[in-house]
Amino acid sequence: MKLITETTYNISTNKSEKNLYIEGIFSTAEERNRNGRIYSKRILEREVDKLRENIVNKSSLGELEHPASNTITLERAAILIEDLVWEGNHIMGKAKVLSTPCGQIVKSLIEDGARIGISSRGLGTVNEKTNYVNEDFNLICWDIVSTPSNRGSWVSGILEGVDFGSSNQEALIEQAKKEYKNRIFQVIDQISKNL
Repeated sequence: MKLITETTYNISTNKSEKNLYIEGIFSTAEERNRNGRIYSKRILEREVDKLRENIVNKSSLGELEHPASNTITLERAAILIEDLVWEGNHIMGKAKVLSTPCGQIVKSLIEDGARIGISSRGLGTVNEKTNYVNEDFNLICWDIVSTPSNRGSWVSGILEGVDFGSSNQEALIEQAKKEYKNRIFQVIDQISKNL
């Protein structure tokens, strides 16, 4: 068996008490990816079903970049997968960005407008004639990566409903101005109370 890693990406964020999330296409079945591999939907369904208990138990972690290992190293943990659902041949996922050192790197990248990906990591073999991943495939987790394998899955991050993409730069500036003005008025009010 050899380590098989696949990459895809989609990011949106949701802020609740400063929590940041990534969500979107985590994997795609029945489609050749940039690595030339194809996953059957049946095998991916089987593997996602096996991971559901880890999701419920809040132990479905992913790391920052793929290590050359079949185990998850807690000190490299960056995300906690919270949900996986099927939409056609796509596994749509949602993961919380952790407050760990690697999670903080992910958060900084998103906030600074970098494009990042989400990528599956598993063990198994590939049929060299068909390029389908074989029955022995064992999905370990999804990791944050710099280059996704699934085509057309890049999106911008969203924090508190504000898009980090260039199309909403004006909205970001306006929001910052409002927050700055509100803070100034609070400071002036506090000073005047102390006089």
